[in-house]
Parts: sequence; structure tokens; C-alpha cells
Amino acid sequence: MRLFSPSLIAALALLAPHAPLVAQEEPKVDPSLVLATVNGEEITLRDIVALRMELPPQFQAIPDTVLFDGLIEQLTRQILLRQAAERTGLAEEPAVLRGLEFQRTSFLAELYVRERLNERITPETVEAEYVARYLNAPKPTQYKARHILVPDEAEAAEIAALAKAEGADFAELAKTRSKGPSAPVGGDLGWFEEGQMVPEFQAAAFALEPGQVSDPVQTQFGWHVIKLEETRERPAPTLDEVREELIGAMSGEITDAVVEALREAGDVSTAEGQPGLDQLRNDEIAVE
Repeated sequence: MRLFSPSLIAALALLAPHAPLVAQEEPKVDPSLVLATVNGEEITLRDIVALRMELPPQFQAIPDTVLFDGLIEQLTRQILLRQAAERTGLAEEPAVLRGLEFQRTSFLAELYVRERLNERITPETVEAEYVARYLNAPKPTQYKARHILVPDEAEAAEIAALAKAEGADFAELAKTRSKGPSAPVGGDLGWFEEGQMVPEFQAAAFALEPGQVSDPVQTQFGWHVIKLEETRERPAPTLDEVREELIGAMSGEITDAVVEALREAGDVSTAEGQPGLDQLRNDEIAVE
């Protein structure tokens, strides 16, 4: 169950005041300060701060004067519903107890991993990973080429001869003779790397020196005449461009390493042969 309902979030956003807030000295308060009671159950300042910490980033920007009351209201609603569920005996049903245990396991596992990530992912380790992955790692070669695509070999051979003639303008030739979608831009294919073109085209392009024109090359699309214009090493992105990607990759790798270390240090066994596989879709098992 979501702690913060979409309707309440929307209402909070609409009610947010636009007047500037005046900075004031924050008085010292007791975290156990009671803000509300629900059938005798207390909602404290600590409770709403803990709930506020779980909000998605976009909702952290809601003004505190609005957010404060919204958090109390949301906790009040949740407590009322939970109390009603407990009165009906729902909380003691085996399926509910299992679900709560799953949630506890998931929450503690996520918290444990988050702590490990906070220990190991820092501005310094992210920068070191950036250097290792993008600055020090081998950079693949990129190729910039143009091509002319026609349906038959004879026409391709004629065009290849014209393109190889001294002073030939390959781009203009592509505009007038190519039947491919790149014809309007002079056959320009931009930059590409190994694995991004069909094998026959790639082999022919990679065999050329910058400025050379190929003989006719057949692919599934027709017959090509290719001109390799230049090559380069793939430019490294900036750290800012790949920071989130790096953090994501590091998070996955660190999580896997943490789990494997725990597995090796623990006692884990899995039944062989997938016993019970035929009952995997039997929902009644879960509610027994």
C-alpha cells in the first residue's frame, strides 16, 4: 500500500503557497512530540519526519507548511485503515503475515544495500570509475563514410568508376544517383563503429583508407559504392554526461558483490530439479 496517495500529493501541490518564506531560527523540539492521536495511537514528529524521508525527490519540494499537514493526514488515514483491518482479524491471516514478512525482508535488504552503496559510492570513487571506463580504457575506432545505393551491379560499377575519377564529387554523385534514404544528404552515414553496419558493408568500409572509394559491394539492401572519409577514436563523454550511468552500473556491481560475499560466508542450498514447479501458478497455496 502506498504511504502517500496520488490524490493527496496532487492536492498538496495545488495548495502550496507562493509567498516567500521568512527564515526563522528553528526551536529545539522533542522528536516524540505528539502531533495527533488516532483512537489512542499517537502520531509523533519522528513519525512524520520518517515518512517525509521516504517521499520521492519531486515531492520533497512541497512547502513544509503544506507538507506537514499532508503527512499527518496520510498517517491518520493509514492508521485508521490498519486498525480496521486488525479488528476484522485480517492481520492474523497466514497470507497477510507472509506478506508482511516479505515486506520486512525487502525493506531491510534494501536498507542494508543502501548503506553499503553509501559507503562505496562517493564523488572520488565515481570519478575513478569514470577514468577507468572512459579515459584509460581502449577506445573503439569510429568510421565516417558516405555511400551510394543502387539496385543492380552494373549501375554500381559505373558509379564506382565515376566516383574514383580525379576531381569527382562523391556527395553530389550520391544526391543524383543513389536510391537510398541518405541521398538528400550526399550519402552521408555519419559516424559508426564495429557491429553497427551489416557485415558485408562493414568489411568493405573497414578495408578502405580515408579518401578511398570501394568497388561495388552487395548487401541485402542492394549494391553500394562506399567512400571512407575519416576515422577517429570514439570521443570520451564528460563525467557529467555519464555520472548517473556510472552510479547505476556501480550500484549493480557492488550489490552483486555484497550478495555473493554473504552467500559464500553463509549456508545456502537450493533444491534440485525444481520440485513443485507444476504448482507455481496455484494461488490457493499462498492463502492456506
